[in-house]
Amino acid sequence: MKIVKNKIYFSYILLGSMYFISKVFGYVLSVVCLTGLLLGLITAVITIMIGFASFKEYNRKISQSVAHWLAFIGPIIIIIYTPLHMMMRLGISVFQFSSGKLIILIIFQCLAITQIILAVLMFRNLILKGGDK
Repeated sequence: MKIVKNKIYFSYILLGSMYFISKVFGYVLSVVCLTGLLLGLITAVITIMIGFASFKEYNRKISQSVAHWLAFIGPIIIIIYTPLHMMMRLGISVFQFSSGKLIILIIFQCLAITQIILAVLMFRNLILKGGDK
């Protein structure tokens, strides 16, 4: 498969699956409830779909890179939405989270930051590939 050869896009998609995997571990350890598990699944599916769409744009050399912008904006939304969702759901401030819930929050934030960095690299590769025309 071509996507495995392109490490940036493959890493972005792999990190997308890590959202759900981290929530599964949290659910097994009774740190995450079922709705949190479903939120992790939705996040994973959306980021994986964005990663595949970005890779399609990269292969087609599309100048209007909607999926690449989504690859950048999606993790920013995750960074903003995750603590807000947890605070609304738990009814407490971020600084009062139990250590298990704080670890899940930190994992989500680190995954999203890494995906933002990868999105910038993906966009850079798209621009450089477009310059080869």
